Amino acid sequence: MIALRTTVEASDIQLKGTSFGIRVVFPNDLSDDLLLEKFEAIPEQAYALPMGTGLVLDFRSRPCSRRLIGNILSKVIWPKGLNVLAWTTSDEESAARLAQGGFKTQAPAAEYFAAKPNANTLDTLIVDHSLRSGQHEEYSGNVVLIGHLNNGAEIFAGGSVSVLGKLKGLVHAGRNGTERVYIVAGSFEPQQLRIGDKLCDQFGEDMKWWKKPVIITLEDDGLFFRDWKLETETT
Repeated sequence: MIALRTTVEASDIQLKGTSFGIRVVFPNDLSDDLLLEKFEAIPEQAYALPMGTGLVLDFRSRPCSRRLIGNILSKVIWPKGLNVLAWTTSDEESAARLAQGGFKTQAPAAEYFAAKPNANTLDTLIVDHSLRSGQHEEYSGNVVLIGHLNNGAEIFAGGSVSVLGKLKGLVHAGRNGTERVYIVAGSFEPQQLRIGDKLCDQFGEDMKWWKKPVIITLEDDGLFFRDWKLETETT
């Protein structure tokens, strides 16, 4: 089994999957103007979130000026219709400024650490047709798609997800913190994968598993891939 890991530069804005959605981590070493430029450049598809979730904007220790806050709202958040759950910063002056403006400054926490269900105990939804771009399925249990998940199509599941055809779209399994979940693809060609709070979107034809049957699990804090083979007994 091999872990798939992504590498980012220190000056990049990072998107990290979490139990509540996505944490947007801003670097400290960019000017406000360059940070805003990079933030605007992130495609809307990167924020394809399950319903009821959103973003936490994590400024770490960088100051948040009124100008920067206003520009983020007017040029990114409002135009893209993003749902911001909190604006977090360790800079005390900035935190006070945000709180005074009515912004939430604490990331969601306690409510997401309740007892986790097991995928084996969940109900299963079977979808017997392919999903086209713009279509999505959302289910609290496991999802089995007997067909293709085309580019721009999405599946959000509380449990595991099995796509028996081509997996070209976005899949988020274990979105409610469910344990022992997996993603199965009859042909591995995804835009983005998430299991629990782990997100990966760096895929390409140079990967060992590209256009092959695979099963993906969450192990040792990373996504692990292995060949998906149906074994049958012979007599």
